[in-house]
Amino acid sequence: MKSIISRTFLILALVLFPHCVFSQEMPSSLPLFKTYGLSDGLSQISVSDVTEDKHGYLWLATQAGLDRFDGYDFKHFGKWKEDQNDGLHAITSFQVEASHDGEYIWVGTIAGISRFHVDTETFEHYTLPNNSNIKPGIIKRIYIDNKGGVWVVSGKNLYSFSQRKNALEPIAYLTTPTSTLTDIFIDSNNTIWLGATSGVYKVDEDANRIALYSHSGKNISVLYPSPLGGIWVASEAKGACYYSSMTDTKSAPLYCYNKASGLPSNSILAILELGNGDVWIATEAQTAIVFKNNAQNPVLLSPTSTRIANRRINTLFQSDSGLIIAGSRDNGFSVYNPKIARFSSYAIADTPNVTDLTLAANNQMWFTSDSGLWRYNPQTGDKLGPIKTASQNNELDSLDMLLSLQYHQSTGDIWLATRKGLGHFRPGDSQVDIVALEGTSGYTVNVDDAGDVWFGGYSDGVFVYRPSEQNVVRHWPLPLTTKIHFQNSESAWIATVSGLYFANKLTGDITNIGELYEGFPSSAVVTWISPSMRGGFWVATQANGIYLISINAQKSNVEFVTPVTPHPHLSEISLGAIEEDENGSIWVSHSEGIAYISPDLEKVSYFGVENGVFENGYYVGASVQSDDGTIFMGGPSGITQFNPKNITHSPWLPNVKITQVEVVNYSEGSANITRIDNVEKLTLQPNEMSFSVEFAALEFTRPNDVSYAYKLADFDPAWRFTDASRRIATYTNLDAGSYTLIVHAINKEGVWSNEAARMEVIVVPAWWEKTLWQSIFVLTCFLLVVLIMKLRISALKKRSAHLARVVEEKTKDLEAAVTKLTQLSSQDPLTNLKNRRYFTQRSKEAWDAFQRYGQAFSLMLIDVDHFKNINDKYGHHAGDLILVKIADILRANLRSSDVIARWGGEEFLIFLPELNLHESYWVAEKIRKAISSFNFYCEGVDISVTITAGIADIRDCTSVEHCIHSADKKLYRGKAEGRNAIIK
Repeated sequence: MKSIISRTFLILALVLFPHCVFSQEMPSSLPLFKTYGLSDGLSQISVSDVTEDKHGYLWLATQAGLDRFDGYDFKHFGKWKEDQNDGLHAITSFQVEASHDGEYIWVGTIAGISRFHVDTETFEHYTLPNNSNIKPGIIKRIYIDNKGGVWVVSGKNLYSFSQRKNALEPIAYLTTPTSTLTDIFIDSNNTIWLGATSGVYKVDEDANRIALYSHSGKNISVLYPSPLGGIWVASEAKGACYYSSMTDTKSAPLYCYNKASGLPSNSILAILELGNGDVWIATEAQTAIVFKNNAQNPVLLSPTSTRIANRRINTLFQSDSGLIIAGSRDNGFSVYNPKIARFSSYAIADTPNVTDLTLAANNQMWFTSDSGLWRYNPQTGDKLGPIKTASQNNELDSLDMLLSLQYHQSTGDIWLATRKGLGHFRPGDSQVDIVALEGTSGYTVNVDDAGDVWFGGYSDGVFVYRPSEQNVVRHWPLPLTTKIHFQNSESAWIATVSGLYFANKLTGDITNIGELYEGFPSSAVVTWISPSMRGGFWVATQANGIYLISINAQKSNVEFVTPVTPHPHLSEISLGAIEEDENGSIWVSHSEGIAYISPDLEKVSYFGVENGVFENGYYVGASVQSDDGTIFMGGPSGITQFNPKNITHSPWLPNVKITQVEVVNYSEGSANITRIDNVEKLTLQPNEMSFSVEFAALEFTRPNDVSYAYKLADFDPAWRFTDASRRIATYTNLDAGSYTLIVHAINKEGVWSNEAARMEVIVVPAWWEKTLWQSIFVLTCFLLVVLIMKLRISALKKRSAHLARVVEEKTKDLEAAVTKLTQLSSQDPLTNLKNRRYFTQRSKEAWDAFQRYGQAFSLMLIDVDHFKNINDKYGHHAGDLILVKIADILRANLRSSDVIARWGGEEFLIFLPELNLHESYWVAEKIRKAISSFNFYCEGVDISVTITAGIADIRDCTSVEHCIHSADKKLYRGKAEGRNAIIK
């Protein structure tokens, strides 16, 4: 009974997820960002520009300087202190631009221009010379042309970097007194175009003059070359306009996006056009996307629905891997990966909570929520609701929640499971009527072909209600029922929190599938059952994974049960629903999001909040698939809608990097730490005895889902594994030689990165370890040995025979003594089991293996029930005989790898490697049954003996002692509850 109650509370927990209200429906193409700010380590909240170096690191210009980001950690470069090559000349940075080869980062600050060398992490600084007495202004743009030339727009001046002079040279300047330059573009004819607050200008290099070309008097904020050809020109008058070329800017634009066409403002701060034709436009008010397939309707990127950092985005940047980075004015920056799969998740009206869904005729969908019953058309967005029960309408009971519903195709009626009983709604009615089982709290409902309504309750069982007779014709007392699916007009599969059942309403027969068929747990929390195109049924559980049950169509019975567990994480979470698409792929809603299983049932992909999936999961049973294959899943935050045909599975190709190396140098009695970045080859001198390596996969959208495997080739025998929170490998006291450190990233689905980070490690030998000195030393020792041997050889011959005899005798005596001492130190003399000392040593080794390699184990503590009474009644001799017999039974029922120790008195402690709590329980139950059924015959008397045991899993404990203590507490709980029991 207790286990049923506990499972009921687990399911109730799924229903009571925290709510998240969305203010608008989310289009399927709307991006979702990962945002980083001060709490993540960013040096300052205002990000004015972004670029990327050759390694794939992001570089950010902020008001505090320059930041490097690897997906986890920020490395900050501020104003230089002692050596000007170690930092910037001024803190505030406006612009960053990487050279074409990614070797250098050009930084525009309030004090001028700096060039940062990525590998050496050193700066070179360049001042901006005055141009005809016109002082430089704020750095508005650093531009690198197709040939690698560097151009700087500052105030009214245009500068170019001279490689020969290693200096910035003035090129031209703007003479208009009330205007400043804003942007630069160099076309394929090497013509230099400049944007200014007074129009578009063309540079005449021969005359060192800037001439107005077009857009006279217009404030030009952006000149952006389109990757598809043409140029974007942004002005406050017209917004963002597209021209076929710069020379055509005197003519009318081909098209414009501005406030009149849907942009929030004509004041454009940044433009980014993707290869697919989508145009991202950042304005003073808000950022928008103009989708190529819907160019007339810009979509605003609100911080609420897309998690973008801020309404005002200063800069837009696309990395080589396709990531889109948006830097904001006062909330850090955001990252979006357009290559990942996109789901459409939204709330309808003010009703985020969707507990169940059903499809009706004419593309209509009905769903239940805590606010009532709703009708919704996914194609048009039309909705009707909420439709409530009488008590809800009268506001008598705020907990009168509708939890499940089923549309009856024949009558058009809707039947509902509510907390007040069986509900009924006929389209056109004004409310939901409670027509039967009043006062019985329901969880699921379905209608069979005969029109009978099957009602699954929280705790009152399953009822079959016949509307024509207005009477309950069948009842089975079952625990909380999560799903009912019909085999035929008279039989149904019933999923409950204590197993899967098959019931016949005519005969009343009911069968627990787990008790009859090996391979399916009899007491599993079953959350879903639905037919499979493979034949049979898909079954989802809570923390027991997925099963495929094959059915004999003629006999309607189970032929076999197949566990489907391509990834262990699926067996650790609560699964809500399973939908199979036309290709045989499996889509699973669960407590953390949505999972995909490939048609061969081998590959798993997990989709989370970065894909548009609700991060607080989905309700048990709240899923439906339309005729066109579109899948709808309901949860605490609303509905997620997707068509599997439109979900792409992009390859996971992280750029794994060794981000930093720390070397510990021991000299003159102290340890000094040297930190090195961008290392491909590490050479350790003899006094450098230890080094630590930090690594990262440059995964900027979901870095915490990445784990790592690393190995020092020719040293580590196997891969070592760690997670995103501990991305460090440390090695000490390596022998002289050459090694290679290899680091792989592993995503949530268990896929390893194709490319690994590699670092060669050379350990230089000490002078005495070098071949020459070792040869001299060996030769000297050899000559000394030969000399000594010649002097001693005669004496050794005389004594050799005597010594040989003495050594032989002493050796035999010593071996016998060692054997005896070893046995006495590690073995219990009564039972011949291992003793407490041996077990303590073995448990330390097991704990070290668990800490380093994750090799888990369980401990079982057994106590003989009423053993004192046995000693008092039959004598200690009988008690000793019983302990010896129990030791024999333990050996017979355990593996050779298990360690059995007599812990003290009548207590036995057993070490069970590689077994979890559930598996250890069945081993303990097997031992308990063996002992309780064994005939202990002592001194002519049959003695009945039972045991009580407690089991603990090391993964639930902080130490071996904690694990033993946990098992001991469970043992005493078993004794308190009546003994002869196994407590896990």
